[in-house]
Amino acid sequence: TTDHLLARQITTHLAETNRASLKRLSVDVTGGHVTLRGRVGTFYEKQIAIQTCRVLAGIERLSDAVEVAAAF
Repeated sequence: TTDHLLARQITTHLAETNRASLKRLSVDVTGGHVTLRGRVGTFYEKQIAIQTCRVLAGIERLSDAVEVAAAF
């Protein structure tokens, strides 16, 4: 389905950033509505995840449920 292909495309693009925390994010797509979930170590990584999604075609809406949880 289109949603499945979009989720796969997003997951691939996140993996290509070479940031381990972005590879672990959960990507859910329903009717073009993308939800990113998970934890990253910095706000910068969160921004990378969001920007990675924004450049892809087919996303109707993006919900950000990514938490920043810095490692100590």
